[in-house]
Amino acid sequence: MELSDETLREIADLLDSGMDCFYHLPTATIKYHPDLNDPNFDPEFWTDVIERIEKHRDKYIRFEKMDSNESFRVMENFTNSLTDHNFRDRLYSALSKPRPFRNFKNLIDSSDLRKEWFNFKEKAYLDFVRRQTGLKK
Repeated sequence: MELSDETLREIADLLDSGMDCFYHLPTATIKYHPDLNDPNFDPEFWTDVIERIEKHRDKYIRFEKMDSNESFRVMENFTNSLTDHNFRDRLYSALSKPRPFRNFKNLIDSSDLRKEWFNFKEKAYLDFVRRQTGLKK
């Protein structure tokens, strides 16, 4: 399957924002809806999309979100890439405590590395989506 970088980026962004994401092969379009297992999910606004996907499941490719292990690995890889040893140690500490995702986010959000983190995470998600298509870059 050959998808443009723009399409791959859109899929990556949707997955990162918590959406269930599907690529419709006949029209080369992306369909998505919130995670059906999310306790805050309100199906009222998404019924048409969900029914269309379910009715024609064989015409869609589903893209998976990163699981928590993969997401944690991305945070570790970012931490490993840092040259600021002091901040890197603080991130390692945050990742080793309970609630590592929240701890990591709090440190990143209050740092000068916030933009670098988002760029790193975007690239990691893009690579993750690319692997699902069988594409290499």
